[in-house]
Amino acid sequence: MQQSDADLVVAASRGDLASFGLLYERYYRMAVGIARSRLFDEHLAEDVAQEAFAVACRTLSTLEHKDKFPQWLGTICRRTASRLGKAQQNHEALTDDTVPTSNIRLPALQQEIHEVLEQLDESSREIVLLHYFSGLSYKEIADVVDLSTQAIHGRLQRTRNKLATILNSSETKQ
Repeated sequence: MQQSDADLVVAASRGDLASFGLLYERYYRMAVGIARSRLFDEHLAEDVAQEAFAVACRTLSTLEHKDKFPQWLGTICRRTASRLGKAQQNHEALTDDTVPTSNIRLPALQQEIHEVLEQLDESSREIVLLHYFSGLSYKEIADVVDLSTQAIHGRLQRTRNKLATILNSSETKQ
């Protein structure tokens, strides 16, 4: 039988590294997906996920509602990604901006996907990336963002419709 998040959090906060390892295995993809929804860079997203787990490990004993680990970790990921994103923007502003580095790093299709996803609000983008790029189920996403599975289904449906509209309008412009 699979241990609950609450049981793993309690054990991990007492120093059981195996329990923390199980939490890591269970939520790493989610953490990367959340970070990717903010940063659009796989390597930076992985760095954010690692940092978020490091913060979680250090502060696990402060988590009051042990069963809310995924939501708590998601919040840490969002904050870490936002902080890193701001630092990255500041760094890019200081570099030679005559060279469009984003076009160098991303092939054309990835660049197009990036531009389309940027047109979504953060919540919709996060749900899309968690589902389609990180492979999380509706239930897993619902647990992370603290919504019902029906709400996730509805948001994904509305977001797919919005993406279709965006893509159709961009094809019309070309």
